[in-house]
Amino acid sequence: MADGGQLRNIYEDNEHYNKAFLLYDKLGDRIGTMDRWCKAGFATDIMPKLKVKISEEQPLRTLGVGSGSGELESHILKQLLQKFPRIDNHVVEPSAELSGKYKEYVSANTADLKGIDYHWEQLLLEEYQQKREKDGDTSKFHFISAVHSLYYFNDLGKWLDYLYGLLDEGGLLVVMLTSDNSSMARTWKAFPGLGHSDKFPFSGATSAHISSHFDKRGIPYQDINLDVPYDMTKVFATEPSEEGDLLVDFVTHIINFRQNASAELNAKMMAFLRSDFKQDGDRFFYNGDWGVTVVPK
Repeated sequence: MADGGQLRNIYEDNEHYNKAFLLYDKLGDRIGTMDRWCKAGFATDIMPKLKVKISEEQPLRTLGVGSGSGELESHILKQLLQKFPRIDNHVVEPSAELSGKYKEYVSANTADLKGIDYHWEQLLLEEYQQKREKDGDTSKFHFISAVHSLYYFNDLGKWLDYLYGLLDEGGLLVVMLTSDNSSMARTWKAFPGLGHSDKFPFSGATSAHISSHFDKRGIPYQDINLDVPYDMTKVFATEPSEEGDLLVDFVTHIINFRQNASAELNAKMMAFLRSDFKQDGDRFFYNGDWGVTVVPK
């Protein structure tokens, strides 16, 4: 059994990560949460702050960072389409599997996404930066979104500055991360260093880190909190299950945590999660709240 310093980060196995993430995503109804927020709050929280000046013939230039399978980002794009009938959307997503799912989503929803031209970049953000520099690309974007994708950076502030620098005047940067008050954030604080590796330096970043960075830069922003409960009952099921194990893997960001962590670390983790999760009868719910940081330029 390994201790915390020898365990493998879940991001080192793309297939395992995607399997755990998609289960977690399903149990939290993240797509439903995004849909409800976009329909109820996007017009008041986002659109008034987007003050780009483009002609009717020009497309709105958008950039998605770590866009994943595209469902969450597409809810944002649908809202933007209501004001900007033409969108030039650049997708930066390193996972071939998730990029493929995004393309399938676009093909299956052509009517809702009519007017959007897609440019696919199967790259890490650092690789995308290098590609732009090599190509001499100095183009700017009117709207940039990073939806739950800025967790793995040695220097998060550097990349926030980079994204802000890619904005055109009047543009908007929207960053979503787990809230500092979420169960995920509390787990990271209780077990610091868990999930970190040299290749994937897990920062444990939350929305509070984003706010703190822009505070230091003197750049105005708005914080929005979205309530996202997750039914994590399978974590505490009497009989072990693959789904329960995958959920623990996602929460800890460790591959096969229950099988590979020491008995002591396992016991500490389960005790912590049981104390942190909210129990309702025989169900256990996890505070998966999101923090949305809206940064105009």
